[in-house]
Amino acid sequence: MLTVAVLTSLTLIKSASAMCPLCTAGAAIGLGIARYYGVDDIVIGLWLGALAVSTALWVNNVIKKRVRSNAVPFQSTLIVTAVIASTIVPFYFAGFFNGMPNMTDTIFGVNRLVFGTVIGGFVMFVGEPISSYIKRKRNATFPFQAILLTLLLLTLLSLLFWYITKYYYIV
Repeated sequence: MLTVAVLTSLTLIKSASAMCPLCTAGAAIGLGIARYYGVDDIVIGLWLGALAVSTALWVNNVIKKRVRSNAVPFQSTLIVTAVIASTIVPFYFAGFFNGMPNMTDTIFGVNRLVFGTVIGGFVMFVGEPISSYIKRKRNATFPFQAILLTLLLLTLLSLLFWYITKYYYIV
């Protein structure tokens, strides 16, 4: 009886999607609200990029645990690229690349949202090595060190880009 219940639940329950339409819609609503309050697309992109890369790395770890190895060459790179693309492409089709009123849409020739997303994704990759470096130097860590360092980096970059975009014109 238990076997029938387990098999039935495994066949009837739908699997979770890392970047489901509801999550994308929620991110788009958050982007719209942040734009309404004047938050620059670079700052929004920082957090979207970090979320996309952390989601991709999480999915990669789940796949590695289930398969017990990299199933595909460059698996983590492919997953990160796919998740970032599935984050950015819907914003393009939703018209979010049209820019904010009275603002230019690009920085150094790159869309501001894409620029922030790439920088935010990069921050997710450097958070762990910085934490490991501090651990080696001090021979100690504090609780949630890697997470807190990554959040600190994202917050500092958000403040820096907010200040730069608010008081200086960058194209």
